[in-house]
Amino acid sequence: MEHYIMMGVLLRLMQNTKTTAKKLASEFEVSERSIYRYISSLSTCGVPIYTTTGRNGGIILATPFELNKVYFTTEELKSLKQLISNISTTPQIVTIAEKIDYLLKGNV
Repeated sequence: MEHYIMMGVLLRLMQNTKTTAKKLASEFEVSERSIYRYISSLSTCGVPIYTTTGRNGGIILATPFELNKVYFTTEELKSLKQLISNISTTPQIVTIAEKIDYLLKGNV
């Protein structure tokens, strides 16, 4: 379950490049401390995420950032698609789902 939340956090940051730990914690129903652990893990894996403090601070995904098929097995991609489909049906999420379909077809 923890990995699904971490991927959900990454996808949310890919959709909105800046947010707060409080918003993510509320959305994924975990503590802010857990969000910071996920951010640290993603950063350790090479995802360009950083945090800023203060009134306009937050968690920021440095752009451009792209997911590559090399990072995922077919089963992981299928799980990822199912996860994001459950998050929302906004145009950005639909676009991400289409890109995952493209990867699943072996086009990369």
